[in-house]
Amino acid sequence: MRTLTVFALMAVVLGGSGRAAEVVVPADMSCRTEGFGYADTNRHDSSKLSVRASSNGNKSWIKFDQLGDYDLSKLRAATLTVFLHEGKSGSQQCDVSAVNDDVTENIKWVDHPNQENPAEEIYALTWNNAPGNLTSDMGLLDAAKTTYIDTITFTDGVEGQGFEVEVLDILLADTDGIVQFVLHNSPNLLNFATHDNPTEAKQPYLTLRFAPEGADHPVPEDGAEVDTTLAQLAWTNPEPNTPGEPIYCDVYLGADPNRLLMDKVEVGPDVSGVAINTDNFPNFGLLANKVTYYWVVDCYDTDKGLIKGEFWSFYTNDNLPPEVDAGADQVVWLGMGEDPNQVTTTLSGVTSDDGLPGPYTVLWTQEVNDAPAVVIVNADQDVATVTFSERGVYEFTLTADDGDKQTSDTVQVIVGDSPCDASHMSTGEPYHPADANQDCIVDLADFVLLLAEDWLACTDTLTQCGMLLPM
Repeated sequence: MRTLTVFALMAVVLGGSGRAAEVVVPADMSCRTEGFGYADTNRHDSSKLSVRASSNGNKSWIKFDQLGDYDLSKLRAATLTVFLHEGKSGSQQCDVSAVNDDVTENIKWVDHPNQENPAEEIYALTWNNAPGNLTSDMGLLDAAKTTYIDTITFTDGVEGQGFEVEVLDILLADTDGIVQFVLHNSPNLLNFATHDNPTEAKQPYLTLRFAPEGADHPVPEDGAEVDTTLAQLAWTNPEPNTPGEPIYCDVYLGADPNRLLMDKVEVGPDVSGVAINTDNFPNFGLLANKVTYYWVVDCYDTDKGLIKGEFWSFYTNDNLPPEVDAGADQVVWLGMGEDPNQVTTTLSGVTSDDGLPGPYTVLWTQEVNDAPAVVIVNADQDVATVTFSERGVYEFTLTADDGDKQTSDTVQVIVGDSPCDASHMSTGEPYHPADANQDCIVDLADFVLLLAEDWLACTDTLTQCGMLLPM
């Protein structure tokens, strides 16, 4: 999954019939826990959720228990956003996990003892009763009861800095309207904001994006890059409110997301595609290159009436990226040529382009790794040469750039001290146990190294290997 870093910002619920709804759901409960001497103590703090896999150990739980109000089966995307209660310098990280949906132990937990109601199995959260906690470990959770989601990472974090974690799979698995997340396994003490933090903008929340009520699944996908020969627009119509009734659509296409400035064609019943041509779209049916086009499909249901669609877009670009082949990987050794201390090899690249938007350039570069730096001769041409004087595993990247798009390919060159050394470097296979001098052949030279120095050496202190000691 992908982790994004953002700053405190509340999302906006999108309005309008047929539009994909983006709903912000604040956390209902949160609480930190602490191990060892505090394992049975509720460590509620109305400001911070502590995380630390050292000292006594701290893990923090965040609960959303009103998700039954939403049809999560229609989710398209879902993210959890948490914020730092206070800044933290240096390189930091923290794991984010979820309590599995079938784990119901202490699922009604609350963040403070004054909210407890044992008669209804409502208890304040502690280290020992936290759902899914591995009480014997300061950072980890019970793998059978929790699911790891992602790791938050940052450097020199500041107060109010937010982190967005994708949690769609967790919400789609929910069956009871209650979802619990855990912040845990940070090497250093981190403090995130609670659900009741005095600064409302720092309180954790879920962002839920649902499928639109109207037209859906656009082809091309929203934001896609296409060429100007794109033949049609397609989509999925909504199910009619009354089964069997027809769905009619108005399809708009233009260079601005404004229906009044777009061409419109009416289609139906139950049509879910339209050709891009000047008959359907007089002003925009002939696509121009390097233009962002917008389109929208408004649907008509016999019961619901107009269901406005959401705007989608695509960008036209007839330019194809260059094609690049850096050549086959090579295995060479010092002294392979005339110079016993060097070896020169050719980087045989092949590139091509469609000529758009103009001439393209090529460049060989050396990747940074443990190998020594070398000079690439004719680095701005497909075919270049490199002279090596040290053993190592070298990597070179050939990049072709047409001014609009780039393509790269990488080749590896293994340089050994000898053919034997280069062979083992390339295969990774160990030397034969009897190949004492590691020259790739087991012979008398290895026999000398292994046995000659200790030939006829005797370790029998009683008879000297058959010769009786004098009395």
